[in-house]
Amino acid sequence: MISGDTRQRNFTLPVPVPPMSSWTANDTTQLALAQKAIGFNCLNYNTSPEGSLEYNYMRNKTFIDEKCPDGLRLELSFPSCWNGKDLTSENHKSHIKFPKLGQTGDCPDGFPVRMPVLFYETIFDVSIFKNYSGRFVLANGDLEGYGYHGDFIAGWNTTF
Repeated sequence: MISGDTRQRNFTLPVPVPPMSSWTANDTTQLALAQKAIGFNCLNYNTSPEGSLEYNYMRNKTFIDEKCPDGLRLELSFPSCWNGKDLTSENHKSHIKFPKLGQTGDCPDGFPVRMPVLFYETIFDVSIFKNYSGRFVLANGDLEGYGYHGDFIAGWNTTF
């Protein structure tokens, strides 16, 4: 299965994302939940940590240089509601959906099987680039991070 979209280059929701208690129907669409499943958080062990998935875009290099001395953590949450029949789908997404609140909440109709939430974290040591000009760019050419994505491939013996 895939979470995220390598072609995504914008965030179609209000910034900052409102608290869950204020979410409307637009905040709980699968497109909205997929965009909220991506996070870019600064690591600074001398301050209070930023919340997981708190920032859904990669902030500029000046900010990262000043606020992320212990690294930049890229985060990705995967959908966890399965349709109960298809092990995959042509687009590797339509057989599984996000629950209503992203990682929690009810599953959408037609996706009755709740799966464990997979949450990937990748930490980059950005401090080594502090005295260099330029920008951080994802390998797909994305400058803001909206196209961050990941794949999950089950590689274990299923009979075990």
